[in-house]
Amino acid sequence: MNLKPILAVQNGKVEAIDRVRTKTKAHDRILELVAEKVNGKSNIRLATLHANMQEDAHKLIDRASADLSPVETIFTELSPVVGTHAGPGTVGLAFMTD
Repeated sequence: MNLKPILAVQNGKVEAIDRVRTKTKAHDRILELVAEKVNGKSNIRLATLHANMQEDAHKLIDRASADLSPVETIFTELSPVVGTHAGPGTVGLAFMTD
């Protein structure tokens, strides 16, 4: 079915948040979720992480930056440990606020 899981780290645990069918819908949903979490907060900082998906990660951070106006953005690769579990093709978005 080619489902794309959307995962979040909450209270130190990885939890499944949603599943969607396409990469575009997954990126849209990730942006929705992050926008909900940072709504009304200031000094938003964003980081995009990827496992062999540099172009997709750039697109995601560009969209998030346009929507959320962060004070800082970081672009990086997944750590080897996370990449081993998540696999190639993983793209993620992390955030922090004051």
